[in-house]
Amino acid sequence: MCVLFDYLYNVPMAKPDWNPHQYLKFEQERTQPAIDLVARIEVETSSKIIDIGCGPGNSTNVLLGRWPGASIVGIDKSQTMIERAKQDYPKQDWRLLDMRELDIPERYDVVFSNAAIQWVPDQSQLLGTLVGLLADNGCLAVQIPSYQKMLLANVIERVALRKPWDTLTDGLNHMPTFHDPGFFYDVLTSQVQEITMWETDYIHIMDSQIDIFEMIKSTGLKPFLDTIHDETDKKRFEAEVLTEIKIAYPAQPNGKVLFPFKRLFFIAYK
Repeated sequence: MCVLFDYLYNVPMAKPDWNPHQYLKFEQERTQPAIDLVARIEVETSSKIIDIGCGPGNSTNVLLGRWPGASIVGIDKSQTMIERAKQDYPKQDWRLLDMRELDIPERYDVVFSNAAIQWVPDQSQLLGTLVGLLADNGCLAVQIPSYQKMLLANVIERVALRKPWDTLTDGLNHMPTFHDPGFFYDVLTSQVQEITMWETDYIHIMDSQIDIFEMIKSTGLKPFLDTIHDETDKKRFEAEVLTEIKIAYPAQPNGKVLFPFKRLFFIAYK
């Protein structure tokens, strides 16, 4: 487990909220895993669905496409993300809620989460809560970006451990946020009847290395950048990360850049 990513995903979020515009610059790359996950769910009819960590609503819209007659609610702790979801999909049910503090009486045929639960340190407890939201014969469907298995994790760590940035990693909480498939299997196997798991290596074709930086700026890099309050220092840090990205991800002869991105999926049926 690399030190930086323990830090990124286990400390409390800084005050600056999420930026939906920045996030949706790469809407296709972020939505395709939701499309692939929904396609593998073996639930033909569903009347009630909840999207955990719905962000700006792009994944929730995928669910609506599969089950157009269902009542679907999207929850997220980010006010700016919920506001964007309401703007883009005004007919849907959007709620400002933290997935770590769910106290919902309703039960759902599908509990769905696309690239969200990695932000919660205690995923064992969280998964128990999510399974508890399932109706009989319902399913929990989750996708998680496997940053810890990507070259990108090492790229960012090299910069973060340099001076003066290394002082920002003091007092880290080393409680892991990213887990191998076996962890999720062991947590869920006593709570559900059947589990399906797989990993996919997406290879995003980017116009430049700057696009890789811009894609991670709104997610994996965000908590770290939020700790750098001086704008000049922030620009210096960003420039160093971009330099390392250019070394790690060379351009193809036609100028495009291949960005491999590994993701873990699992579906648990109650």
